[in-house]
Amino acid sequence: MIRHILHRFAAVAAGVVLALSAVSGATAQQKNVRFVLDWAFQGHQAPFTIPVDDGTFAKLGLNITVDRGIGSGDTVAKVASGAYDIGLADVYSMVRFNAANPTKKLIGVMMVHDKSGLSAASMKSSGLNAPKDLNGKRMASPVGDASRQLFPLFAEVNGIDQSSIVWSNVSPELREPMLVRGEVDAVAGHVTTVLSNIRAMGADPANVLVMPYADYGVPLYGHVLCVSPEYAEKNPEIVRNFIRGVVHGFNVMLKDPDAAIASIKKRDPLINDEIEKGRIKLSNDVMFITPNVLENGMSNVDMTRLSETLVRVAQPFEMRTPAKADDVYTPKYLPPREELKIKR
Repeated sequence: MIRHILHRFAAVAAGVVLALSAVSGATAQQKNVRFVLDWAFQGHQAPFTIPVDDGTFAKLGLNITVDRGIGSGDTVAKVASGAYDIGLADVYSMVRFNAANPTKKLIGVMMVHDKSGLSAASMKSSGLNAPKDLNGKRMASPVGDASRQLFPLFAEVNGIDQSSIVWSNVSPELREPMLVRGEVDAVAGHVTTVLSNIRAMGADPANVLVMPYADYGVPLYGHVLCVSPEYAEKNPEIVRNFIRGVVHGFNVMLKDPDAAIASIKKRDPLINDEIEKGRIKLSNDVMFITPNVLENGMSNVDMTRLSETLVRVAQPFEMRTPAKADDVYTPKYLPPREELKIKR
């Protein structure tokens, strides 16, 4: 009897060891990927956290670390330095970085936002009704914010004398309070961030005049997944599967905003659910879902449009030669287009 019990115990123990070995083996096969956002953990960042939480990335063989960012300019520098493998950043901030760092150039592998949400914003009570009214005014923005970095293009197209602007270099949490209190006349920031933060302060976003760059003569693309070309070439399936996970995360966010909020709340328990739901809706309306995306799916980049915008940013970025579209974005790491369709 005792011998039988010992035999059964040994068999169970062996099974446990085998199971643990299998789990350990599966974990070992997962590829570690360090990913950094462009900004804080907010509702519209859920496409990058949902596939971590629901196991989609793991099923795709990826062990993803998602960290918050402090601005697109900072994100591209971190990816170029090797501190992170993949980053989310404004595509033109990446272009500007590439021009200044030709030996550390990055490339976009997925156009996450089909339309830019970069903007300038003022309180309607200030009497600033058009971009040209910003001449000689006080503005605030973090230095690394993409709206700040792309402001020269917006200024050049809309007759704003950049030298007349008095800039306050502020931390992200001070920008909107300074605007509401009248300490500055306007701010540069992403439309979803500015309006959502003002609402979170208890102020009415309807009292804010937002001037999206894309609606004022600059048909910009938005944020892109950026990597070093060397990393992408060595790890094409990692990049492709990461994109698959992001598309899945976006479709979940689109169908179930509550699940998106729950995922983000794991990273920042202090977020306000209703504020972030509003941010998700605004992001979908402004950046994610365009006629192009509805018809063709995510990251269907018009290389002619991209090229034209690269020509336009060359002068304000003080680039002797405009960047070539093929050097800025490549579709070679995308999954099949059918997998990039959104599911409404």
